[in-house]
Amino acid sequence: MKVFVTDGDERPALASARALGRRGDFVVVGSDQRQSLAGSSRYCRRHVSYPSPLVNRQAFDDFLLDFVERERIDVLVPVTDVTMHAACVNQGRLRRFCALAVPPLEAFELVTDKRSLLEAAAQSGIPVPRTHVIEGIAGLKTHIDRIEYPAVVKPSRSRIRTEQGWRPASVHYAWSERDLWRLYRDIDYLASYPSLIQERIVGSGVGVFGLFDRGHLIAAFAHRRLREKPPAGGVSVLCESIPLDPDLRAHAIRLLGPRGWHGVAMLEFKQDSRSGQFFLMEINGRFWGSLQLAIDAGASFPVLACDLALGRRPDRSPLYAIGVKSRWLLGDLDHLLLRLLKKDRDLHLAETAPSRLRVIADFLKFVEPNLHYDVLDVEDPRPFVHELRQSVGALTRSATQHARSLAGRVKQPPCSQLPEEYESRELAG
Repeated sequence: MKVFVTDGDERPALASARALGRRGDFVVVGSDQRQSLAGSSRYCRRHVSYPSPLVNRQAFDDFLLDFVERERIDVLVPVTDVTMHAACVNQGRLRRFCALAVPPLEAFELVTDKRSLLEAAAQSGIPVPRTHVIEGIAGLKTHIDRIEYPAVVKPSRSRIRTEQGWRPASVHYAWSERDLWRLYRDIDYLASYPSLIQERIVGSGVGVFGLFDRGHLIAAFAHRRLREKPPAGGVSVLCESIPLDPDLRAHAIRLLGPRGWHGVAMLEFKQDSRSGQFFLMEINGRFWGSLQLAIDAGASFPVLACDLALGRRPDRSPLYAIGVKSRWLLGDLDHLLLRLLKKDRDLHLAETAPSRLRVIADFLKFVEPNLHYDVLDVEDPRPFVHELRQSVGALTRSATQHARSLAGRVKQPPCSQLPEEYESRELAG
């Protein structure tokens, strides 16, 4: 079977290429770069470069339709929100040439718009954080007196669609009214596009991952985040498989079932450390950053999703092992450096965050029972070498930029975050 996996620089693309290649499929990896993380894997039989879907949406759509027809692709596997959106928009035409398991466009648009998603969740009785919907900086004036701090500020969409392409947007924190006004003055996508201001839920992140067959949940998996990047909440750098909570499973079915969801989805919850209650934070309508953990635990979602695309529905949800851990080593190194080099307040850490000495001791635990590594694989070492080379290059450029800023030649980046180039290695978390 010939499978085309997009977004080769993403870890889920690497996990998919390895899982499908190990069962004998002919894996083609695509990227907007000449080389990529998944493209360097021994299980990638061919790597292709395509127009950036972030910059030129129409050129990428044209490429995708032409490529799957010309190369006789059997199954298309989109990896990020942007390529999944392209697949959803064009699925009618794509299905003439290949198979794919993607949701209806309306369902995908709903879950990627946090405002619409939280409204739908609240209507279904699913707990969500207290949320204020802000329509740009003008809308902030009508809500400012009702905000409680610390507050979490999120763009309504993680990727904002514009005429020029897709703009990345990220989560921010405000500790006071002054912080909040500063964010909306300094960050143009908060000033110009819808955003959310939420109460901060402090606790562990729990992910529920599902594969749906036109609204019917046919495979599920759950994990708990043990360490994240940034440390206050972000992509997991160390996570562990856990039993699937029946209430969270019911939430997934209640939200995605009636909308005819088809393919994979990841529901992200936070468990409040005080009350133990789970709150829905967001849904990713595509493969998730910690996909390799599910595979290592026994639930190979790339294989299951490809089989579903071809009409081969599994008889039952796969059983998976509990207590399996997955570590993204270079992401964990980022976590360590952030904890050591930045102040706790700048990282927005909770009072219960471990000390720096504890963080160092935990990082040095390279061997543990049931611990697997994400990118690092002795049977397939080249992706880790590729990632290490990219990381060293980004760190070098970051250090150079910082040195120049100290010399007064360029403006220093905000102390609350690393330079954008350094952060951009993880887009699919």
